Amino acid sequence: MARLLIGFATVAAVVAGCGAGSPAPSSSLPAHSAVASPAVVCDSAQFQPTPRLTCGPAVAAALAVLPPAHPPIVREEFRWGGLCPPGAPCVPPLGDAGIVIVSFASGPAVFVYVHAEGGGVAAGSVVAASSPAPYPSGY
Repeated sequence: MARLLIGFATVAAVVAGCGAGSPAPSSSLPAHSAVASPAVVCDSAQFQPTPRLTCGPAVAAALAVLPPAHPPIVREEFRWGGLCPPGAPCVPPLGDAGIVIVSFASGPAVFVYVHAEGGGVAAGSVVAASSPAPYPSGY
């Protein structure tokens, strides 16, 4: 029992000592506000039958491959199909592949290719995501 009390006393002393040398917060430092939730835009194309890939799992898979130290995200956009230049003939999108475009508070936007693998999202498939790449301007 004495060992237990000594252990608790030691931990309490260490914890108390950690805060003793800390300066008091300064009122001149800027207050950090919580970052608002990013805007999420989902492709509104209608597919029959229901697509295997949907917006939520696609965005989640894309966010999972972003580097951990990225700037705050301000917008997430899911589109079926691939990256296609404006006005160019493109392959019609299918319901199992798309891209997610992520815009940050600072720096360039990136995009991630995503696709449903296996039996479809509803059947428990996995959404695979590529590495992020710079989103080309003008797209």
